[in-house]
Amino acid sequence: MRNFPRTLVFTALLCASGLALAGPEHRSQGAQANPAQQPAREFAGMLRQLDLSPEQQAEVKAIFSTNKDALEAQAEASRALREDLQVLLGADVLDENALADLAEMEGKLAEERVMLMGTLAADVLAELDDEQRAELQALREERLARRDEWRQKRAGKPGMSPDGI
Repeated sequence: MRNFPRTLVFTALLCASGLALAGPEHRSQGAQANPAQQPAREFAGMLRQLDLSPEQQAEVKAIFSTNKDALEAQAEASRALREDLQVLLGADVLDENALADLAEMEGKLAEERVMLMGTLAADVLAELDDEQRAELQALREERLARRDEWRQKRAGKPGMSPDGI
């Protein structure tokens, strides 16, 4: 138990070091500019594959427009948190209290992100008929299967764990 704080900090640093190194100059061309925006982008991409009526398209567009400011604020807060982490990890001496504060802020951001996306998804799903909901679920399952396949391929490469991290 005595080494628990040290182990916790080391684990946090190990996990966060990838974020710290993944600055703009290290991103591949296909990488998302902000991972916090990825769920909304993926959801919107799947919705574009559905055969929505003009009325449904207008409703879905209105739902995303209504949530646009909140989505952008969430993305900006996530970006600022990653920048703060980079600064913290670049310091000569690790400030464990500041690291703990960043971890707590990340938890709150994640909670807000889940609530925002859950509300947005529920509002959109209310506009779809049963057939469209089933098609959206099938698209989601296909995307998850592709992601799992990708992770399995990556798992065999040096330095990669089975879950792709």
